[in-house]
Amino acid sequence: MIVTIIGNLIDMLLKRQEIITSDDIKALLKRLNMQVSDEELARALIALEIHKKVYVRRVKREGRDVFQISRRR
Repeated sequence: MIVTIIGNLIDMLLKRQEIITSDDIKALLKRLNMQVSDEELARALIALEIHKKVYVRRVKREGRDVFQISRRR
């Protein structure tokens, strides 16, 4: 279920921008009052990448992992 929700949010955000970050997704989930841990978010992003929905790239920012998500071409 969480993969579906995150996938729908990513589709919505990627219509506006070419690249989004996991921080963008967390902010939107916070507005929806959904608590998702970093591990759950990472697993959902990996699942979406395996199913060829998006590209996911891990970047270190301020000593923590941030994921950059872009649309598959």
